[in-house]
Amino acid sequence: MKIRNWLALGGATFAATALALAIRSFLPRRFDTYHWPETEVGGSSTTTGAEWPQVEVQFLRCGNITIPEPIAVRGSFSLAPCTIAHSAVLVRHPRATFLFDTGLCSDIFRYLEGQSLFFRKTLANFHFVQSLRSHLVEQQLEPGDLDFALLSHLHWDHVSGIPDLPGLSLRVNRVEYVAARSGLLDANGGLVRRLLGKNAVELFDLDGPPYEGFRASHDLFGDGSVVLVPLPGHTAGSTGMFINRANGPRLFLLGDAAWVAQNYLRPATMHPFIWSRVTADDASARQTLIDLYHFAHRHPEVAMLAMHDAAAQDRFMANENKPENAIPVKLSQTNDE
Repeated sequence: MKIRNWLALGGATFAATALALAIRSFLPRRFDTYHWPETEVGGSSTTTGAEWPQVEVQFLRCGNITIPEPIAVRGSFSLAPCTIAHSAVLVRHPRATFLFDTGLCSDIFRYLEGQSLFFRKTLANFHFVQSLRSHLVEQQLEPGDLDFALLSHLHWDHVSGIPDLPGLSLRVNRVEYVAARSGLLDANGGLVRRLLGKNAVELFDLDGPPYEGFRASHDLFGDGSVVLVPLPGHTAGSTGMFINRANGPRLFLLGDAAWVAQNYLRPATMHPFIWSRVTADDASARQTLIDLYHFAHRHPEVAMLAMHDAAAQDRFMANENKPENAIPVKLSQTNDE
């Protein structure tokens, strides 16, 4: 009888502890933006608006999934649904027509066959909307009309449109590619390596001067219109892209440095269950969120757009399609605004 009582007590204690830990995982985690300051590197834009070209930017939505906001933003007490997008960005620049990340290909479910049930129901769980190939047809483009695809990083969901782009050159941060060769390319049965296929990989280095408070840069066309900066932590070589243009607000594409705007506006990570599975370096990723927090408050006129932030992308496209789209709008808002 005593043993039974002890077992019951132990079970109750274990259950209570598990429940407490589960509740704690949804509570805000201290993120001290004052004692953990932005990276002190200086640097600023090198051109003026009068010198920037006309650049057309379109988000191509390939898939999405709706989740509770506390999953995307740790510490949020809102139960509002939060839509996580799988998108590519089509950039029409006078010097090149290219993609930033690649969305989802026509055969994405074939590539996901054989993955574990856990993977398919968590990180690879999405509603398929439209393939990258179909988007290109609507834009009256063939893969051969593109000059290259620039990848923010090498997670599977950012390279999943590549099978619809046979032969297209892929531009990747050298730091990212070297790190990926040590494991990421071959994880999940070599999923990323299979998605990259036989496309040529062209490596670039972020070896330019500090830019807008980020420690290094790479001026893609040498004219200040498209500038790449390091956003490390999510992966070793995660890369963001500034687009400076005459026909609309300046843009800052964040890759997955944040999932949604509230990740850097609070700042806050996503729920730790997800954060721990998609983050290569916790400290670097948190510092990047701090740097984005400070940049957002210094430059509210810049449209900061994360690649999974469906709400911000929708607001941007609604503004972009207006005749008066040259008027800057603040896009860094909460998902339920």
